[in-house]
Amino acid sequence: MNSVLALAAKKKFQSKTDKSFINILTGYKSHQTYFDALMQGMMPFYHAFPELKALLTEQDGAVEDYIFYPYFYDSAALTFQSLRLLTQSLSAYAGKLTTFYPVTNHLYVQQQVKHCFAYYKNHPDEFKAELISLYEQVEQQLGACCSFLLLPDGCGQHSSRSELTTRFQLPADALELVLLKEFNLLTELIRQHPVLSPLYIRLPLHSATEKTAALLSGRLTIQQMAAARGVKHHTIEDHLIEMMIKDYPFDWQRFIRPAEVGEIRALYDKHAFERLKPYFENSSIDDYFKIKLAICLVIKGEYNGPEADS
Repeated sequence: MNSVLALAAKKKFQSKTDKSFINILTGYKSHQTYFDALMQGMMPFYHAFPELKALLTEQDGAVEDYIFYPYFYDSAALTFQSLRLLTQSLSAYAGKLTTFYPVTNHLYVQQQVKHCFAYYKNHPDEFKAELISLYEQVEQQLGACCSFLLLPDGCGQHSSRSELTTRFQLPADALELVLLKEFNLLTELIRQHPVLSPLYIRLPLHSATEKTAALLSGRLTIQQMAAARGVKHHTIEDHLIEMMIKDYPFDWQRFIRPAEVGEIRALYDKHAFERLKPYFENSSIDDYFKIKLAICLVIKGEYNGPEADS
């Protein structure tokens, strides 16, 4: 079995159906699927298998679990593409190449890379040091790493995946799992980096969610935004959860108090709840939207306050 798929299967909550699991792997665009992926630690597997139709009957029970940072599969892949394009662009600039074929034609990736290129073209030694530092951190956390061989030179030359399988003596499916881990960690390091952070690529919001996001600057309540949009308040709540999961920041304290998030974090740390009901029953919060928002904040690392007294 593909080891990426085996690890994803290991993370699946027993209470979740095979259909919801396949929805994550194929990248079904629904707010419930986003939240399911977040809750189960499966965001890095979201849309990893877009053509999957059914699960294999046999699953590798010996696969070792791994805790990923909460970034979507496509987000990490595009962020790595950004790093590749920046590396190629700076190499071409240093080599005085007047023309070159970029390793990616993704327009948004190219736009984001321009921000970093404008800085590093005058600080090439700094970029080299930063790149080495990134991979030293990857090696420290994951052991031997191989994605650096996918970084191109100015002409776009780089190792192929088949060459990596030979060099590191890995079967193709094991290599894909190694790269999944490396891309995920690199995304975390890049997102936190003071200069490289523009390389971090978020998944786009649904068009309806974008319209709700535009209303947030007006300091409207959820009910007021729902009235302005002509939708139910639950729809606005779904949009806010989507924004949180996809890393579009907003003032979450307008919708939940830090003490309430502390209550949920205390429960999250102590119990492996598969459903929301135990949070509802064991906290003072009587609103499932608040519970979901608090879980998002905890998993995404957006809440750094103390736990509430239990």
